[in-house]
Amino acid sequence: MSDLRQRAPGHSLIDELLRQWDLGTIHVDAATDGIVIDDEAVGWYRGVIGERRVADLLSRLSSEWTVLHSVPVGAGTSDIDHIVIGEGGVFTINTKFSPGKTVWSAGYGMYVDTFPVHYVRNSVTEAARASDLLSKASGMTVPVVGLIVFVDPGTMTRKAAAAGGVATPEIRVMSDGELLATFATRPIFSAEQAQRIVEQAVRPETWHRAPALSTVGRHITQEFDALESEVGPRLARPVIRVTAPRQAPKKTYASRPAKTRPATRRPSSKRRSKQSLLEKLVRGLLMPAAGFAIVWAIFSYVSQR
Repeated sequence: MSDLRQRAPGHSLIDELLRQWDLGTIHVDAATDGIVIDDEAVGWYRGVIGERRVADLLSRLSSEWTVLHSVPVGAGTSDIDHIVIGEGGVFTINTKFSPGKTVWSAGYGMYVDTFPVHYVRNSVTEAARASDLLSKASGMTVPVVGLIVFVDPGTMTRKAAAAGGVATPEIRVMSDGELLATFATRPIFSAEQAQRIVEQAVRPETWHRAPALSTVGRHITQEFDALESEVGPRLARPVIRVTAPRQAPKKTYASRPAKTRPATRRPSSKRRSKQSLLEKLVRGLLMPAAGFAIVWAIFSYVSQR
């Protein structure tokens, strides 16, 4: 693939999901004949859902904007979820599928559901890297704004960095509902300059020296559509968890009709052991009490005679 515009939203993640299918962490459940996704693969599945949601929004931009998805960088082990280029600037987007999550951010600090995350620092590195590579390739200075986009968050709190704290480069934190308004900005490039950046951005060689041959975006999109129809609604968390990966069957789900029965979740061995321990404890407490009640009843009967 010589033009990165042919890559699909979530391209790298879908490639990984297909690899997981071969490994057996995604497979057909024998009991229900439905698709089951193990813990090892569910994160990638949900990541694709988030990136596709953001891609749907970006598709509404005018033709003046160029949008790239899942751009491999470096050695190809990482990618940039989305890159948007136009006269209004260049933006890298880090997508986070976080339905119902509580998001708090200030400067470099960020918490999701009270857990610290490094999304801001990662986005700073990502935007700086894109700026450096695009500037070298185009022969002009290309500033890049990093966006962190949360898909379907519950609440978002954004504060300025504390007084005396380290100021971040231009990184913006937002929900998916706020994304499109970000691109309604004054032009900072001419049409010719924007096109010059695009011509370099779509080349895989701009992002790493030895780009690997990419899979066909249209084909892997069809693969994921088939998988998603088996697992369930787009925004629903799929049923996960089986005890051990099994040898994957031949890939046949692309032509299978959608199933409506969910995969059955079996209790884990850890949970079953906890239940057995609880039952033993209860019996240990109740049995002595029952014995004491019987002895007391006999004693009372004898006393009354």
